[in-house]
Amino acid sequence: MGKPLIMVSSITYAMKGKSVLAQMGIRSDIVRTPSDSRNSSCGYSLFVPKKTDEAQKILEENGINVVGRAEKGSAP
Repeated sequence: MGKPLIMVSSITYAMKGKSVLAQMGIRSDIVRTPSDSRNSSCGYSLFVPKKTDEAQKILEENGINVVGRAEKGSAP
């Protein structure tokens, strides 16, 4: 199973998003977006292992520009 990623439009949004999610008790990490998914992303995403749908809604409600979702494959 891969890692659920929420793609954002800038590294600034990634940092703000991580902070907003932490305040809501949701763990996230800033990671590089897989190169095949970078169409409109800055190249950074938030990895949110749990409550990904809820996290995306919180980000959008707080003005974080979400450009899509991706999944980063896990190594065998």
